[in-house]
Amino acid sequence: MAEVTSYFATWPWQHWATKRPSAAALSFGEQTFSWAEVSARVDEYAQGLIEQGVKRDQLIAVVAPNSVQVLWLILAAIRVGARYVGLNPRSSQPELDQQLESLQCDFIWYPAKIEHAFEHYARVSLLPPQQPRLVPVTWQPTRPATLTLTSGSTGQPKAVVHSAQSQLASAAGLLEWMDYGEQDSWLLSLPLFHISGLAIVWRWLYRGAGLVIAEPAQFETALAAVTHASLVPTQLQRLLVSQDRSDPPPLALKQVLLGGAVIPVSLTKQAEAVGINCWCGYGLTEMGSTVTAKRADASSGVGSVLPNRELTLKDGEILVRGKTQCIGYYRNKTIFPVADAEWFATKDLGRWSGEELHILGRVDNMFISGGENIQPEMVEKELLAYPGVKQAFVLPVDDSEFGQRPVAIVEVETLLDKSLKQALHEYMQERVTTFRRPVEYLEMPDNLGAGGIKVSRKCLTEWLETRE
Repeated sequence: MAEVTSYFATWPWQHWATKRPSAAALSFGEQTFSWAEVSARVDEYAQGLIEQGVKRDQLIAVVAPNSVQVLWLILAAIRVGARYVGLNPRSSQPELDQQLESLQCDFIWYPAKIEHAFEHYARVSLLPPQQPRLVPVTWQPTRPATLTLTSGSTGQPKAVVHSAQSQLASAAGLLEWMDYGEQDSWLLSLPLFHISGLAIVWRWLYRGAGLVIAEPAQFETALAAVTHASLVPTQLQRLLVSQDRSDPPPLALKQVLLGGAVIPVSLTKQAEAVGINCWCGYGLTEMGSTVTAKRADASSGVGSVLPNRELTLKDGEILVRGKTQCIGYYRNKTIFPVADAEWFATKDLGRWSGEELHILGRVDNMFISGGENIQPEMVEKELLAYPGVKQAFVLPVDDSEFGQRPVAIVEVETLLDKSLKQALHEYMQERVTTFRRPVEYLEMPDNLGAGGIKVSRKCLTEWLETRE
């Protein structure tokens, strides 16, 4: 296989527009775009961005759920040499304001119907130009292209910068193991403000196959019609249940990349029985998504290291490097290296069993719920701002659907009754994103919270386990 750095001599969509101009590339609802049409549309929108004053290396923030407009904007931004960063539209207004202030973005795009207010930022539109114009940016795969927010050990989101080259390397490595041909189609089933969603786009661009975007109401129908999808187990379970109905729709799905939760063996066996190959793995934003992978089986491991990546263990901590590694972290309009050393320390703990990696947990306090990183200190800070809350600790509890969910253990001035729990729940709805909100509020045990002694997270964890 050719090196990723020389795989494309021009923009990937232009490459495929030359090689396979009439082949179906992108589908959205009833609309289907060929590669020639995708290339022409991206160029039009890129010209429109230039007409609105967007320049190279400027940052465009997008606050929106997946849509064909977001995809066009990402490709057009890259085409003009600008940079895309996606923000979770389900985040609270304070969270978004903090992220935008930290990023110092030059432009922002969001749908017409959105409950957040961004009047202090220059809004860009997704429009063709009033007058045709030249886009004076050539294909340079090593240029910074996308930023993706990920939580660090401090709880403050870090903006991870990837080039087209690193993301194509990620796609190339996975697709050496997983079949994804020119006639196949991958459903854009994960958000584009996550590296996992962006990884789908780059696999599509690398292979020159099909990409499908579906409205939420049409998700199940679209899932049955595509050949590839990235899902959490509950989504796959719903699809399989639908096949038990009378006269179910024909199932085209043949490859599923699972993540975000514990994967039941019974589920993967059921999927395999109807012709769906299930894959699982381990990945991180700094490495362009998936690092290890395997066909899902009874083992709790996450597979072996994919091509274009390297992985080693040092004192039990997972260290990674390779062609898929990001350029660095973005702050103060500058890109800084992710690590001082050659290897990037993930703060994940692991062990080898033969050639398969097993994940043991985190070096720090962070845990993962449904594929989302949760830093307890971030949630605790918001809880402590509520009147009457003296101490707050957020810990994970096992969950069959999400892997783990956050639970809050609090010490309050009054009684933690049903009314106060409801008040805390409503308060946190305004303060933090859905996946970070505690699913339960528990009163601090007297023997752990009294006497002014510093509370041990380890002791709280042990108490929580005995309570369960």
